[in-house]
Amino acid sequence: MFAALAELPVIAIVAIFALYFSAVTFATRYLVRRHTSPERQAELITLADVMNGPTGVSMAFLIGFSVTITWGTISAAQSAVEKVASSTQEVAWLTEHMEDREAARALSGTLKKYLVTIQTQDVARLADRDLREMPSFTYLDELQGQLHNLAIDKSVQDAEASRALDAAAAVAENQAELVSIARRELPAALLWLLLVAGTLSSMVMGIVATKVDGPFLLVGWALVSAIGISVVLIMYDPFSGDIAVDMQALDDAAHRILVP
Repeated sequence: MFAALAELPVIAIVAIFALYFSAVTFATRYLVRRHTSPERQAELITLADVMNGPTGVSMAFLIGFSVTITWGTISAAQSAVEKVASSTQEVAWLTEHMEDREAARALSGTLKKYLVTIQTQDVARLADRDLREMPSFTYLDELQGQLHNLAIDKSVQDAEASRALDAAAAVAENQAELVSIARRELPAALLWLLLVAGTLSSMVMGIVATKVDGPFLLVGWALVSAIGISVVLIMYDPFSGDIAVDMQALDDAAHRILVP
C-alpha cells in the first residue's frame, strides 16, 4: 500500500492524508458531541488535553526517525552513483592513453554504452528492486573482458591496460554497492506505526475541540500532519519520485568519454 502511495504526485499524497486525518478528527468530535453527556465530555476533554502533548511528540519522533532513514538511503545511493561516475572516468582516462588505438576505441564505446544503460534501463530496475540481472552488467562484463584480454596479451606491452583493468574492478565494486543500497527500504511496520500515531493524534484533537464551535483550524492541523507523513513517503524510494538520486554525474561522465 505504502509503495503505491509513494508513486503518486506529492500533492495527491498530501491531499489523501489531509482528508484522512480531517475525517478522523471531525468524526471523533461528532461522536463525542452526539453520544456523551456534558459531564463526560468535560472528562474526555481534560484527558485529551493531557494526551495531546505525548501523542504529538510521538508522531514527530516517528516522522523524524523515518526521514533520517530515508534520507540516509538517498545520500548513500547518491554517493554510490558518484563513485561509479568517478571510477568510469578513471577507466576512460587510462583508455585514452593506451597505445593500441583500435582497442582504445572499442573500450571507449563499451564504457559509454555502460553509462548510458545505467541511466536509461538500470534506474527502472533499481526503483522496482528487480536486481537479479541489471542491463548494464552486459557492458560491464564486456569491458572487463576486453581489458583482461589486453592485459594478458604478451604481444601488447601496454601498462595502461593493466591499470584500466584494476579501475574497471573498482567500477564493478561501486555498482555492486549501488545495487545493494537499492535493497534498503523503510520497514512497513514503521510506516504503520506512524499511521496509527497520526490516527490517535487526530482522535485526541477531535476530542479537544468537542466544545469549540467552528473548529476550522483542525483542518490546518490535519494538513501539517499529512505533510509530515508525505515527506517520508516521497523519499520512500531513492530511485523514483520527486526526491530521488540524481544520475547527472553518470551523464556527465558519458559525455566526457571521447570515442577516438
